[in-house]
Amino acid sequence: MRSTLFGLLLAGTTLAEAADVEAQGRRAPAGARPRAEAPAPRPGVRVRSEAVARGRHVVVIDLDSNRLLFTRGRRVLWSAPVGTGTGLRMETDRDAWNFHTPNGTFHVTYKAREPDWIAPDWYFLEHDLPVPPENSSKRRFPRGLGAAAVYLGHGLAIHGTDKPELLGQRVSHGCIRLSDADALRLFHNVQVGTEVVVVGGTDAPVAAPPRTRASSRPAGTPPPRDPVVVGLEREETGVLLERLDRELFATAFADAGPGWPRVASVLLFRGIRDGDDEALGGLLARIEEIGPGTLRDEYATFVSDAFAQSPLRTLAVLGQLDRPLRASVATAIVDATVALYPGETTDARLPWPTRRAPRTVLDTRSQRAWDALLGAERAYREARGVALR
Repeated sequence: MRSTLFGLLLAGTTLAEAADVEAQGRRAPAGARPRAEAPAPRPGVRVRSEAVARGRHVVVIDLDSNRLLFTRGRRVLWSAPVGTGTGLRMETDRDAWNFHTPNGTFHVTYKAREPDWIAPDWYFLEHDLPVPPENSSKRRFPRGLGAAAVYLGHGLAIHGTDKPELLGQRVSHGCIRLSDADALRLFHNVQVGTEVVVVGGTDAPVAAPPRTRASSRPAGTPPPRDPVVVGLEREETGVLLERLDRELFATAFADAGPGWPRVASVLLFRGIRDGDDEALGGLLARIEEIGPGTLRDEYATFVSDAFAQSPLRTLAVLGQLDRPLRASVATAIVDATVALYPGETTDARLPWPTRRAPRTVLDTRSQRAWDALLGAERAYREARGVALR
């Protein structure tokens, strides 16, 4: 089937949504008005994507403006500057490398938090260093890809950087660089299989090598972690949940940047990795307080990511919630799971949440949560007239 051509509006909401008090997200007190999203620099980015046509989540990389857009259908939920390939070429007697970011449609193959970078040959040649053996420890750079990386195959990744001042330019060897905060945000937004479309850049001239500031770190020292995340990790769970409430409100109704994704990330990892029921339960429960719109669509991807990272752990905590809240969270998980899958809703490969954990292996509390997910899946299919294959 041929892909459909769409023009994406580079704004988080339509004008009609901006007039609706719940369109941006958090339910507000009387008289509160949601802020309008700032216009992005290049309206009308055109993307060929069946996933866009289906209203799915898609990551768009616009090489003409050097921006990343995280979308749901034609709506852009957030955007950020990126660093992309310079277009330079390096040749040796034995090999050659083109440092460009390729156009095309890709899909997330896997993702990692604070991953090491395994340096290829060109890195050592570029720095006039001897090329070590393929499996040498000299190739490994701890946390070399920043706070998080989303891998697309073909040697391509979207990852963090310790040089955010270079974003918005053609500065990389082909990968797509984001600020560490945005890389962590994207890590939670996407799942394996989520579509990534790279457009533009076909007429751009080769970029000059970027001027970078000299590093003050000793050789082999990992780049520093995001100080905001480090500070959040020191806070008590109750304090973090209160801060999450403030940040969600500020994002929805104040002219403030989105600080909630890093708070939500710390709570998610604490709930999954450290077994903190209060952290995970609080993160899940907040979905009920967010009205329809861009904020809810993105927050649901974090809730879905908690389930994807640990279905059993999430089911155990979800089973502790009261029935109406449990149903609301289950609906968010199902909706985001389907939205992150690029194919048809009738596709037998669609990863319906109940397929991740057989009901027979669960205890009574987790079975209650599983039943809520099954009910949400049935409601989703019935509303769309979809029969399960």
